Amino acid sequence: MQTQQPLVTVLINTYNYARFLPFAINSVLNQTYKNIEIIVVDDGSTDHTQEVLEHYADRLRNVRTANGGQAHAFNVGIPLARGELLMLLDADDAWLPTKVERMVEFAAERPNAAMLYHRFQNVDANGREVGLPQPQALTDGDYRKKYLHSGGSWWSPITSVLAFRSEHIKRALPIPTYAHREGADTVLTDFCAVTAEIASLAEVLALRRLHGTNLYANGRDDRTYRSREIREGDVRRVEWRMFSLRQVLTRTGTKFDINLDHNEWRITNLYWLGRASLYKTLWASLRCPEHSLRDRWQRFRWVMYNKRMYRDR
Repeated sequence: MQTQQPLVTVLINTYNYARFLPFAINSVLNQTYKNIEIIVVDDGSTDHTQEVLEHYADRLRNVRTANGGQAHAFNVGIPLARGELLMLLDADDAWLPTKVERMVEFAAERPNAAMLYHRFQNVDANGREVGLPQPQALTDGDYRKKYLHSGGSWWSPITSVLAFRSEHIKRALPIPTYAHREGADTVLTDFCAVTAEIASLAEVLALRRLHGTNLYANGRDDRTYRSREIREGDVRRVEWRMFSLRQVLTRTGTKFDINLDHNEWRITNLYWLGRASLYKTLWASLRCPEHSLRDRWQRFRWVMYNKRMYRDR
């Protein structure tokens, strides 16, 4: 692709991921699309992250801050973006070589979409593929009505697949930095879900690395079970997302009224923890707009089946 424009800003946020960071940076430097600026926000790392970044000094902008969590890193890094498009990348993930090229083309095809994303492939610490490409359900178009009707239920895209129109996403800043120090990307994606169109691409263009120190690897002994502490954290994270989103939207003058008892993921976790009824869980599952009615019923059966894992734990 010979396109000279637009400029794409790639924002990498990192905290003590020096061992993975070169893979992330190199995956950007090896893109087929070359009109890219790279910003790395080092969120107060205490490992050898700065030594790694010194090797790339002439190829990226290195911004070091006191440790404040992912939201803080976004609040610092996003305003620095000069590109028309802003693409996010976690320091322990990597992109396939054509990722930026494809997303620039896709953005041109979907000029009304403020947020664009694609599928990813999970890999283990050694780069071996784990499971099928994710997410299975893709959200596309104007999702605001369905989002509000379902209590904010949707398969919110992970950081490393996200591309934003910079002008639009900067309106969401600053996002709250307290309560949870990870998952700030969901505030950005939720903001777009209720203020603009979304565009999704079925192609796999990124690799998400699963390893012993990222959140969902902890407390996990198989592909479904996660500790009660993580399940409690999932409940709080949904509640924090909506509280934060309300703050952001109020500041921008956007009306926001939502019922969290309709949020499928929150109610599912409460059910597994013994704090929500079977009826409420069924109702939340059937309201989720991402899936067909058949898929919603199958997902509800999956929720009921997995309830047994938490009975004696």
